[in-house]
This record gives sequence, C-alpha cells and structure tokens, in this order.
Amino acid sequence: MDKKITQLLVGVGLLSTLQIAAQQNPGQKLPSDSLSIIQSKTSELKKEPAVKVSFYGFIRHDAFYDTRQNIGAGENIVPLYPRDRALDINGVDINDAPKFHMLSVVSRAGINVKGPEVLGAKTNGILEAEFFGATEGGINELRLRHAYVTLDWEKTQLGIGQYWHPMVILDCLPNVVNYSTGSPIFALNRNPQIRLTQKLNDNFKVIAAINSQRDFTPNTAPYRDSGVPSSHLQFQYKSSKFVAGIAGQYEVLRPQLSSGNPPIVNNETVKSFTALAYARVITKPLMISASAMMAQNAASLVMLGGFIGYSAPGTYDLYRTMNTRSAWIDFQQTTDKKVAFGLYAGIVKNRGADDPVEGRTATTYGVTSSWGAVSATPGGRSVDQLWRVVPRVDWSLSKTIKLRFEVENTVAKWGDAQSNGRGIGNEFNARNNRFHLATFFMF
Repeated sequence: MDKKITQLLVGVGLLSTLQIAAQQNPGQKLPSDSLSIIQSKTSELKKEPAVKVSFYGFIRHDAFYDTRQNIGAGENIVPLYPRDRALDINGVDINDAPKFHMLSVVSRAGINVKGPEVLGAKTNGILEAEFFGATEGGINELRLRHAYVTLDWEKTQLGIGQYWHPMVILDCLPNVVNYSTGSPIFALNRNPQIRLTQKLNDNFKVIAAINSQRDFTPNTAPYRDSGVPSSHLQFQYKSSKFVAGIAGQYEVLRPQLSSGNPPIVNNETVKSFTALAYARVITKPLMISASAMMAQNAASLVMLGGFIGYSAPGTYDLYRTMNTRSAWIDFQQTTDKKVAFGLYAGIVKNRGADDPVEGRTATTYGVTSSWGAVSATPGGRSVDQLWRVVPRVDWSLSKTIKLRFEVENTVAKWGDAQSNGRGIGNEFNARNNRFHLATFFMF
C-alpha cells in the first residue's frame, strides 16, 4: 500500500513540474513523460564508442647455472658483475664457487586498452605487471612495469605515464635471453614520464621527453629534491630495413639538502649529460643491431658508474659525476625456421670523475655503488671495465611455446678504488660463465 502511495506522489510531482515548465515556456516543446527523457539519454550514451580491452602476456621459467658468484638483482636473474676475489686465510678465493637457481618471477600479464577519440586523437593505454618485486626482499611480489596512456594524432603522439626510459630503444635492443636486456653495458630502466613524438615525414621523427626516477635507484630523493625533471631529446630515422638515431639526456640531482652535524645547507647539485647513437640493419640472413654511449651518472640507467661525494668536517659536501663509455653489437638470424641463432658482444668502461676533490673523504652513490661494484674510498674496490660475449639459440616449438638458451661469458676487471671512482692497481679479472635456459608460454 505504501509503495503505491509513493508512486502516486512521485507521478503527481512530475506532472506538476511539467505543467509549470509548460506555463513558463509556452513555445518550448517538452517530452510527454519521464520515459522519453530516459530513452533520449540512453540513445546519447549508445553513441559513445566502447572501450576495447585485450589481454596479453607470458608464463616464463628461467633456469641458470653460474660458474662464479655474481653481483646481480632479483636473486641474480639479472646478472651484472662477477664478484671480485675474496681470499680466505689459506689464500683460496671464496667467490670461485658455482651457483644454480630457477625462477618464474618475470612471468607477466598486461592489458591493452583502446578508447574513443579525444581532441581528434586516438587513445590507447597499456597496463603491465610482473612478479619481480620492487626490492630484492620483495621478489615474487607484483610489480608495476608499464602504466602508459597515448594520444595519437596523424603525425603527433603524446604519451603520459610509466614506460620504458627513452634511452631504451625498442627498435634497437640486444636480443639476449637474460632479463638484464644487456645491462650494465646497455640502459635498463622504466620511468614515469611525459613524452612527445613528432613525425617529420614517413621516416624521420623527433622525440622529446621529461622523466623522473622510480624503481631503478636505491634513493629517489636526490632526483626529486633537484626540482628539475630529467630531459631527453632524440632524432630517429626508420624504414622497413634500417633504423638509426641519436639521443641525449640531461639530468640534475641534489644529493643532500644539508651536510654535517650541526647541519649546513647544501645547494650543490650533480649535473650529467648522456649521449647515445644506435643503428639496426635488417637483411634476409641477419638482423644486426649496435649502439655506443657516452654517459654520466650511468647508474641512473643501471650501468657501470654513478657519482661521488667529497666530504670534510665543518663544510658542505661537493659532488662529481662519473663518466662511462659503452658499446655493443648484436647479430640475430632472421629465418622462418623453428631454430634461430644469435650472438651479443659488448664492453663498458668506467672512466671515473674528471675533477676529483683531493683531501676529502670520497664516497660513491647510485645503484652500482649500493651493489658494491664501484667505490672511491681508500681500501675499496671498483670495476674498471667489463666485457661480455653471449651466443644463443632460440627454438620455437609452436606459436605459444618457445625455448631460449644462451651461454653468457662475462669478465669484470676489478682494481683498487681511486678517488675518482676508477679501479686501478692490484687488478683481477673475475670471469663467470652463465648457462641459461628460458621457457615461454605466450598468450
């Protein structure tokens, strides 16, 4: 009974509203009832294009055997530097010991999203995660890889979100099996960023971006406290069989707000510039990719390097960026057959800081320093250079199942730490051979 009374009151109220509106606007045509209003709004909503969502990813299993102890990330699924010798009381090298492990933490899943046009641009998005974890102790936990939105006009693309660092050139990557993507010789990083890509014609384009640091540094505060985002500029030529480009990045860090105790305000910054050149040639038997880099504070890209702080009592710390040089080449067989071969080779050189400050206590910073691969402190040890040769074979069992195997031979040249961060004197070549099998189920 109460329900019928309520419905009657609502109906009377609606009719009264329509009658008043008709009296106030006698020339305006009004809908005859509330049902027509609902139908009108529904038809408007139907005109809005639907968002299309598609899923992708793979299940990946990695099994690897090392002949020597390594410095690496993710329980060494990312192998970086063979460890320096560490002698026991009998002169036996403790790190001359093998290691075996298996992991499935780089299995990943992603979502591609296509949305309606906005401001005359096609809208797309990608959301991707894996189980690598954000820290060494968090391995097996879900970690964000990409959260990126693009707006595409005819010749212009605007990208916003977390995605591959612009220095990670997707059109010219080492095709290695291990998760390092060529690091510490080549850049490995994903960043929150705003990226603008402008096509000049069918082959040339310009890329400009600003970005910040997130997962690939032990401390984001120096990047945030600078108040200035990293900036990137890149020019690329691309055709069906050839890709080439040059890129540059400028970065400013403020490592400390204050130094000492009692504290002294420290306005010192670390300014660094990195330049990159790359090319890829695609032919019938081979795809050849190569790159060379002159980097400063290369630890930002998970490469050999970083920056150095020089401290003294009663005053603020001074800073110098370290210099890094690297080059690599990758050969990949291009074939329709189930088995394909490849080879990667590269070298990275620690050039140290150009103008070290003598008479102060020197300390290195950056992810490479946190792993213990570079030092500027007397009695410490630094990797002065590293080279790597990696033959591989890929076996495609079907469209979804793939096996990849490689033998990674890496040599790191360790030396006594200098005040500029280099490793010179009492050198030791630490060599590791990694035998790595990866199994993929792609969907």
